[in-house]
Amino acid sequence: MRILNIDGLDFVPAFKQLGHDVLSIGTSPHCTVRLDEPMSLKRLQHILTSKQFKPDLVVWVDQCKPPQVLGLETLNAVIIGYTIDQYCNPWHQAYSSAFDMVLVAQRDYVDGFAKEFPARPAKWFPLFCNLTRDADQGISRDIPVGFVGTVTGSINIRRAPFLAQFKKHCPLVIKQGDYVPIFNRCRIVLNQSAAEELNFRIFQAMACGAVLLTEEAHNGLTELFTPGTHLLTYPRDNAALAASIAKQALSNPKLMDIAKAGRDRVRQRHSDVARAREIIAHATRLTQKDAPIKRLTALPSIRRRLATGFRILSLDDKLPLPQELRNFYIDLANQYWT
Repeated sequence: MRILNIDGLDFVPAFKQLGHDVLSIGTSPHCTVRLDEPMSLKRLQHILTSKQFKPDLVVWVDQCKPPQVLGLETLNAVIIGYTIDQYCNPWHQAYSSAFDMVLVAQRDYVDGFAKEFPARPAKWFPLFCNLTRDADQGISRDIPVGFVGTVTGSINIRRAPFLAQFKKHCPLVIKQGDYVPIFNRCRIVLNQSAAEELNFRIFQAMACGAVLLTEEAHNGLTELFTPGTHLLTYPRDNAALAASIAKQALSNPKLMDIAKAGRDRVRQRHSDVARAREIIAHATRLTQKDAPIKRLTALPSIRRRLATGFRILSLDDKLPLPQELRNFYIDLANQYWT
């Protein structure tokens, strides 16, 4: 299958491993075509023609940035979008009308996407680990409890006080940057989320062979994993109890049995390769149902929904966008609405 991958590169290695031909476009230096500004439909068509690349499948992967390639909704190929951070990007719902199917990382948000544009199916599609990067290296685990990630920020204002409170009750190593070497040294990895989402750290920590201690989140956590078997949980924001659970677990001789069960579960069921196979299966079914033709016949209503998404991008003051880009999206919204 010829796959045009837009924005996030999460599945590109897996697609290639599965034998598919991939052309990637986005802001990453690892893309086939790297962007430093939004790409028009005309330029996209020129690139596809010049590279003699007629996609069977277009995959848009959220990287928490505004859309970089415009006019996807007009392509005569199956289009599947994957929204990851929908809880802090309200424009995603309207933008998803451009797709033949939208995959939603957080289970509790699926209904909102389904109601947004009923003609376009919405499916729960949890996050995952990367089989190449996220691995148990079998080294000594000399860090009892560790955390890797940003501590301060506008999206997750609860994190810094939570970590500070946890450290009052239990020693905690806090790092930023590459999580793999730290997670491989941890017996327990502490996780905390911005909005009770199932974030990447859940899957990464377990894949690296540490015991995950994460909050009792919604969004399908207990449908994917069993607390006490695959991971440990604590009540959201209760740092003192989380620390108590960690200290008690560290004295449990069967702690690493939980680590092994969690590692095996994510690597077998929740990997980038497993998710890539699911995307290909969805694309095959959508092709058989003539999904692109149905989308192209509904373009007027799709363009109106997209106009709403572009307006949100231009007006939402919580999004860190320069005024020049906001002006670009409001002009685009006006074009789409006419």
